Amino acid sequence: MGLTAAEVRRAARSLLPDSFHDLFLDVISYVSNHVVCHVPSHWFRLWFYRNIMRWAIGKDTSLHERLRIHGVPGPGVSIGDNTCIGADLFLAGVGYPGGGLTIGNNVNIAMQVFIGVGGHKIGCAEGFAMQMRPVVIEDHAVIYARSMVIMCRIGRGAVVLPGAVVVKDVEPFTIVGGVPAEPLGKREPQEDPNYLLNWRWRFH
Repeated sequence: MGLTAAEVRRAARSLLPDSFHDLFLDVISYVSNHVVCHVPSHWFRLWFYRNIMRWAIGKDTSLHERLRIHGVPGPGVSIGDNTCIGADLFLAGVGYPGGGLTIGNNVNIAMQVFIGVGGHKIGCAEGFAMQMRPVVIEDHAVIYARSMVIMCRIGRGAVVLPGAVVVKDVEPFTIVGGVPAEPLGKREPQEDPNYLLNWRWRFH
């Protein structure tokens, strides 16, 4: 019985020296950050993220220009249907073990948002070691401009106000803001929204 495509890729990687494999991943990340993210074509960028970065991206989802990653290519990113991600998103830690990112359906993420799935321990005896925690952003959440979401879960329908720094989980339909972000109110009515975010800026 023949090998699957995934088995062939694994076998090929096992034959490569670690240094060459690391260089290959660095090259893909460089191309993503300095070439692909500037191409004014949604179709091309989605093709690259799905097939080269190996991200799972649903239908009618848009990722706008200048999406930057600090991480490695791999299947650790999942984005649902009808989700709109604005320009200048920065993803930190994606692709590393334990650093998954899951974004649901009909999520709106505005421009210049930072999402971190990992960081460094700062205890004097901890050696600046890495720590990772997956980020989950559930359906119909809204993440406004220049906010930061760091190693936490954003509940269904929750709203993160502009400039907020979110470092702990947000309950569904809760509005948070501030540094660090704290609950400020509720998004009403607290029931599943029925809108679809099937739109994108042309040539962005």
